[in-house]
Amino acid sequence: MVTPERIREAGEFVEWLRQSVHEQSLPANDRVRTAGSCYAIAQDHHHAIVFLIENRLYASSFALMRLAFEAYVRGIWIFLCATDTQIHKFLTKPNWEPPKINDLLSDVEKTHGFEDKILSFLKNHSWKALCSYTHTGGLHIQRWNTSGGIEPNYLPAEVESILRLSELVGAMSVIGIAELCNKDELAFQVLNKIQEFN
Repeated sequence: MVTPERIREAGEFVEWLRQSVHEQSLPANDRVRTAGSCYAIAQDHHHAIVFLIENRLYASSFALMRLAFEAYVRGIWIFLCATDTQIHKFLTKPNWEPPKINDLLSDVEKTHGFEDKILSFLKNHSWKALCSYTHTGGLHIQRWNTSGGIEPNYLPAEVESILRLSELVGAMSVIGIAELCNKDELAFQVLNKIQEFN
């Protein structure tokens, strides 16, 4: 499905991203800790997606993609837009419902650097499919039905698409962490790595 070389490349990218933020010093405040947690969770999902694809566990890898994207969007929204009260609720109220994804994106895309609405573009072009995969909808069930029985039947291009999207979200999460700790050089290194990687 995915070549061993591509999996090796994906694993090396995961490790490069992990090492780039390992032991970074962050300001000790609730906004940074909350946003940073979201970015770290998005990275964790990215790592899991690569691992699952390597082990041909495609259903779970596809299901995690929406969660990775949401974790990143939530992180950037918390850092740029959330009120102190909302951040306090994230940290203390386990059943608190944060704003929906469209509201988060709307708020974020009013801030400097996000006016091009690339996050909304990504969401609008993939959301229905990502939801179907996450919630075991028809699209996902169709990938498990073949003329010979019930078994995974994902197209190589679909697997590559999930792998690429997870790499993008993982990289954006590291850029988010670089922003939290005022490391512009790290952000530029990640951007260069993405261009080199592609």
